[in-house]
Amino acid sequence: MTTTAKVAFFKNQFVVDLNDGRHIEQSDLLALAKDLHRAGVNAKDVEYEWRPGFRMITAGQQVALRAALRHQEQKFLGLAIAA
Repeated sequence: MTTTAKVAFFKNQFVVDLNDGRHIEQSDLLALAKDLHRAGVNAKDVEYEWRPGFRMITAGQQVALRAALRHQEQKFLGLAIAA
């Protein structure tokens, strides 16, 4: 089963709800990408949402998060192939 993530932004924190009920909060984009990768989320399975009282994630932040997640995926694939 694919794990999906809905990402919002609130008070300088990325707030993520996973479809399996888990919740992640992280202020650092690269650390968030690592947390999402560990949780089994692929870059293509991330959605961005706005909620009342929250700020919308900028296009640049969206691109940066997807790129960081893809980087994590590539690192994992590289390790898996090397093993």
